[in-house]
Amino acid sequence: MKQSIIQYLHVLLSHNVIGEIQFTNRYNGFVGELDFREWFYLNRRWERVYNGGFFVPAVDGSRPLDNPIYFTVSEDPPEGYCEIYKRIALLDCRAMFFIQWDGKIPFSDWDKSPVNGIAEQLPIPEFSVYCFDTEKAAFSPSNLSELIVHFTDRHTTLSDNVPLAIKVRFSELLDRFDERAIMDLYVQRLVFDGYLGLTKERGIPSDIDQIITTKGGNQFIAFEIKEKDLSKTAPIGFGMDVPRIDFFNTFINITGIEVYYIVKQINNQIDRKIIAWRAIKMGNFIANAESRAVEGGTGMRSRFSSNPTKICRDEYFITLSSYD
Repeated sequence: MKQSIIQYLHVLLSHNVIGEIQFTNRYNGFVGELDFREWFYLNRRWERVYNGGFFVPAVDGSRPLDNPIYFTVSEDPPEGYCEIYKRIALLDCRAMFFIQWDGKIPFSDWDKSPVNGIAEQLPIPEFSVYCFDTEKAAFSPSNLSELIVHFTDRHTTLSDNVPLAIKVRFSELLDRFDERAIMDLYVQRLVFDGYLGLTKERGIPSDIDQIITTKGGNQFIAFEIKEKDLSKTAPIGFGMDVPRIDFFNTFINITGIEVYYIVKQINNQIDRKIIAWRAIKMGNFIANAESRAVEGGTGMRSRFSSNPTKICRDEYFITLSSYD
């Protein structure tokens, strides 16, 4: 069953990226996030772990926090996310939604249908959708149409340009993770890449990977998780693209939610063997990053686009140990 879920995930992603480089970068990101979640559950104590959410501006060319639509996709009920949504609401979101999927129904029993420009039928879970009322600070029943209506159709024809060998490699890499985690990833991407993918006009999206509360439940901490090797030239350290730095600087200052930048340090871009888990408070990263930006990797952009990146030296990152 797990491999079936992974194959449908491939269908979603291969139709919603520019090409194989972007597909590979996206999946490397998934592997890093799933690895950290697994490591975190084994090695840290927490009050509660929450799924992160997506910021998707509805106006083409706009930045992630320019009056975005915010939504979370989770198997959890929405009530436990109320305090998080009260904080996120301070970012002046156009609308906020919570999409709960029914995990009690086996994946094999999900109905299938085409999704926005993808010819192949995809499994669709039972959804309960809620809109967050910022004045009442409460969730009220809604539906997916109320989310989707914020986005204009682009009338784009989607194609799959990703070689089979790359899909096979990531099928093998994802197979070692828990089936429930893969299912949750699939449903999140079903909403983001399926219903709100390249067939819709939208600005530059962004997301929060994971949110926790510490013991006592009185402090929220968000994680930004990346899989990286050390930079090849001085300054030696780990980078982040400048727009993403700006996003987190605004996010922290307005919501009051602390953010940690978690790096799965790997040996190189070919073998991608883990060396250590590294971490830094995002505020410390911003304060200590080199002032001069360098050209970063492709990410999800075209290989010909500019991607200014700032490096924070390795010495500012701590190494996470395998105990609490």
